[in-house]
Amino acid sequence: MMVLRQDKYADMAQFRKTRNAQRHRYYAKTSGYSRRQWTQEEMTLVMDRSLSDSELSEKIGRGVRAIQIKRNRMKKAALGVQSQSDQTKTVK
Repeated sequence: MMVLRQDKYADMAQFRKTRNAQRHRYYAKTSGYSRRQWTQEEMTLVMDRSLSDSELSEKIGRGVRAIQIKRNRMKKAALGVQSQSDQTKTVK
């Protein structure tokens, strides 16, 4: 992902607009994959971090954002932290 230099922007609204546009372009490159269950091999590759998220996305056929979310949820599960979506499910 491109690095923005926040200190070079005098207008923070313009900075956020530019940052969000870059994020949209970055995630849109790999967002067209269908939903399916994660395999053990895919989860191992996600946690391995030997490939960049973009390279891994092409290899396993999942979006970059999906990879990042899965990695985050797996780390939280390993630490025993419950996600907000899981907390709302248990409250109902």
